[in-house]
Amino acid sequence: MDRIKFSYRKVSVVILLFIIVLPSCTFIKLLTTRIENPTFTYKGFELVDVSESRTNVNFKFLAYNPNEAGIKNVICSYELFVEGKKLLTGIDIPLNLAPKGETEIKVPATIAYKDLVPVLAQVMRMIMTGQKTLSVTIETVFSGKPALYSIGGRENPISFETRLTGTASIPLPVGRK
Repeated sequence: MDRIKFSYRKVSVVILLFIIVLPSCTFIKLLTTRIENPTFTYKGFELVDVSESRTNVNFKFLAYNPNEAGIKNVICSYELFVEGKKLLTGIDIPLNLAPKGETEIKVPATIAYKDLVPVLAQVMRMIMTGQKTLSVTIETVFSGKPALYSIGGRENPISFETRLTGTASIPLPVGRK
């Protein structure tokens, strides 16, 4: 009977050690690993749909996450400009970045031709001179505030912000029926 109690205590101690040691190894690795900021690159745009009243566009970006873990709590905000005048704003589009690799990001934007009223004189001049496209500039901000938490509840924030500008040639509704 004493032998069974002794074995039971040994097994209990070994299990308790595993429960304590294994999570602490992961925690120590997280604390000692240097977290690097992701990088972002503008890759262009793709036309999704064009009609008489609007154009749907995806602005394409490529994010590279050099870290072993994926990153959540990343957001993208953007502004579209035509002839230097703000046309659209998109804020806080949530993103997740894959671990140790690239993630393709598509930022959707709908450009309604009626929204071009603030730059109507420039657009009309372009149409009158036979120009078939409108140059649209996108200014984006990719930012994130992911954090690691310690056992004591202390937060180790990792913040980053990257600004990028890209240009797209959007078709004008010239001669469409």
